[in-house]
Amino acid sequence: MSVIKVIQALIFGIGFGYFAQRSGLCFANGLGEIFTGRGKRIYKLILVIFIISSLGFVFSKYIDNNLGLKVVGEIRGYGFYNIIGGMFFGAGIFLCGGCIIGSLRQLGEGNLNFVIVILSFIPGMALTVYILNPLLANGYNTEKILVSDLIDVNPVYIVVFINIFAIYGLYRLIRK
Repeated sequence: MSVIKVIQALIFGIGFGYFAQRSGLCFANGLGEIFTGRGKRIYKLILVIFIISSLGFVFSKYIDNNLGLKVVGEIRGYGFYNIIGGMFFGAGIFLCGGCIIGSLRQLGEGNLNFVIVILSFIPGMALTVYILNPLLANGYNTEKILVSDLIDVNPVYIVVFINIFAIYGLYRLIRK
């Protein structure tokens, strides 16, 4: 790895960490706030992140095809495993008090209880990668289902159309 890439990664990491800490970013808690009706601030933040990332994913294909990004709109699989996985994910968020970004932010702010949470992510990820993924590889439907193929429209138009609504929603939230 070149020194320039290490410096770029370091600058990005520091910038993202500063952003996450200053904004109080935690997607899990933010989604909970939205569903309970008290998450206007985090809702604006999630809309901004959605707009930037969706446009970035779509237009990255035109910058370089070898960026390693998945096809926009690809659904990896579906079925009963998603329900079980969602229940485990929700239980984990409930037990640790947030998602990985929120946990890292809490640890960075000095909450040492989150050392245990961060350390528990390591065996959890190892369990997923080395045990669950090979077990599910045989019986898990990984058919590529693309919205753009279903309705025969260029994905760029779909993303731009959805982003128009996201920008309008952001405008309405800011205006209030």
